[in-house]
Amino acid sequence: MIDDEESIRDTFKWHLEDQGHEVMACDRPSTCTVFQDHDCQKERPCGHALFVDYYLPEINGLKFIEMMEKRGCKGATRNKILMSGDTTTIDEEKARDLGCRIIQKPITLDEVDAIIEEIERSFSPDEMTNIQ
Repeated sequence: MIDDEESIRDTFKWHLEDQGHEVMACDRPSTCTVFQDHDCQKERPCGHALFVDYYLPEINGLKFIEMMEKRGCKGATRNKILMSGDTTTIDEEKARDLGCRIIQKPITLDEVDAIIEEIERSFSPDEMTNIQ
């Protein structure tokens, strides 16, 4: 989860952790080696889903997802969810070409749960435990 709004970030984190998920939450993508101008060196995905805000301090979320894809991120782009309070400013064609999803904020926790359940169904139980 990457969102510069602490209230959104914390709400997602607490909600998903209460359901037993491991959640990494940050206000910018700077912890990702891809953001630091390096190719991804991981053998497996860092996580199974990524919720990322479109408006971030250093880069927009779509450009970050595109950077991840170009630099070999192991996470499935179909499980990268781009969030915005104004989705009309997002290049939908580019998002569609990359394969990521766009959702309008505010998003309810029920909607988050539905997305997570859909993603969980796409993985085998063995894959669900193999993250780095």
